[in-house]
Amino acid sequence: MTTRIDVPVGRGRITGLTTDGEAGTPLVVALHGGGYHSGYFDVPGHSLLDLGAAAGFAVFALDRPGYGGSDPLLGEASFAGSAEVLDAAIDTLWTEHGRGRPGVVLIAHSIGSAIAVHLAARHPRWPLLGISLHGIGDRSPAHIVDAWHAIPAGAPMELPAEQRRALLYGPAGTVDAGVVEAAKASVEPLPLAEMLEIVGEWPEDVAGLAAAVTVPVQYTLAEYDGLWVVDENRVETFAGYFTSAPWVDARLQAGAGHNLDHHRLSRALHLRQLAFACECATRVPAAGD
Repeated sequence: MTTRIDVPVGRGRITGLTTDGEAGTPLVVALHGGGYHSGYFDVPGHSLLDLGAAAGFAVFALDRPGYGGSDPLLGEASFAGSAEVLDAAIDTLWTEHGRGRPGVVLIAHSIGSAIAVHLAARHPRWPLLGISLHGIGDRSPAHIVDAWHAIPAGAPMELPAEQRRALLYGPAGTVDAGVVEAAKASVEPLPLAEMLEIVGEWPEDVAGLAAAVTVPVQYTLAEYDGLWVVDENRVETFAGYFTSAPWVDARLQAGAGHNLDHHRLSRALHLRQLAFACECATRVPAAGD
């Protein structure tokens, strides 16, 4: 059963959704991308939370700062600032729900993936076992960069439905129209600062941040992702940034678009992510080893 959560962080809070899980499994924390709240991971028929619960995992899909019921960052939104707040929130979740579990695995999409890399590079005090990233790259097409820079400064913006369909979903054969409609319930405006950072500072920072990551990495880039330059070379290059990771499992996913979690292949994606979490937990050295 999915329930709402409210995690105090300093004078603010982080909200989200969670499911119950069996003892002994990793605690899974999911971070959504830009323009969606935590409900992104709970679209009917494509819910990571439902599948995780069925497989015995406690999954916490968090609203990033400024989304859902989570308080915004003080000052302008930034990936590093979001990582700092989420680090504290996950520390609280671990204290309250980590007993008997081997550690935490992050599953992240799009801008949430960039923030997950920032989080892992911080080397948090809670036991991070691995990060699973999708919907992220290191180079956006020129027309995306130009479009984001052409947006007037001001209030957070929401992509028009037609643009969201074209950029975030693959061809009709990869996704059902009803799912695209259902996913609208989790759509929210996104800060312009996030849009500019993902096409600006992020491509410059990713190699240095990734080199500081010392846990296993799973990386998936979709064939029809409209926000990134997509080819085998880009996947190999991105995976190669994680020079300190024990291992990196990277793939170019055919037959899906940016919002992989809502495509017909979503179940395959989520099963691979949960299997990755199991593998990360299994490879943790036992006490005394």
